[in-house]
Amino acid sequence: MDEKTFSEIIALITKHTGIIPRESHQEGIKNFITKRLGELNLSDIAQYKAYLIQNPNEFCSFINGATVNETYFFREEAQFQLLKNKIFPELRVSLKGSPIRMWSAAASSGEEIYSLYLLASSMGLKTECFASDINTEVLKKCEAGEYNANSLRSVDGSGFRHLISPYLKDGNMVVFPPEISAKIERRQINLAKREAIFPKNIHVIFVRNVFVYFTIEMRTAILQKIVDESLSDGGYLFVSRSETATIDRAMLPKNLKKCSDGSIFYFQKVGL
Repeated sequence: MDEKTFSEIIALITKHTGIIPRESHQEGIKNFITKRLGELNLSDIAQYKAYLIQNPNEFCSFINGATVNETYFFREEAQFQLLKNKIFPELRVSLKGSPIRMWSAAASSGEEIYSLYLLASSMGLKTECFASDINTEVLKKCEAGEYNANSLRSVDGSGFRHLISPYLKDGNMVVFPPEISAKIERRQINLAKREAIFPKNIHVIFVRNVFVYFTIEMRTAILQKIVDESLSDGGYLFVSRSETATIDRAMLPKNLKKCSDGSIFYFQKVGL
């Protein structure tokens, strides 16, 4: 495979999504391209690059195939414990019975937003839930609400397994009925696009395991847009534990405060 042309295709991914694929991830992208060369009867990667540029539907399929989508229910369980013990009770008081609006901003196949919904519902809280991703195929899976055993972990997330149990079917399949799937509004959103329309007045935003793929400039711009357009006053924002260290003070909007509760870090929108 011609490395120069492959690098140009990687640059297209970054230009369109803001994502800089890691070297370990690039092998999977090469495999996807090789597969499509055979399916499209193209002779080399240069032809595929031209085909990508000329065919928006193919580019959408390429992005779907090129983006990493791995998640599971109640991932990073300690963050959900913090929601249960501190944040949801605080929102119960401040919202006075109004719904908690929650957004999984890099939702992948949807396990994260279902986890948020199930936890809030188990506490008797009304919710309005949003799930977004750049990948249209994973949003379809989120809409279907059907997951295999890979979406469950024996350790991380096990403390909330009881919330999943009512929906377990044979072979550890998780199947949500349509009335639960309908509680989640799904949108294709490219976080890196300046013109993207984000959900408004959100009380809890999870944007986890995505910033690590962006440049510092892109992380800064996305954080600013989330705070300006989406996060409610006093609202909470979570990134993954591994990403917390990648967001330094210089990147933070002036009205986004880094907070901690024990070993768990999160961000809260505050008044200036």
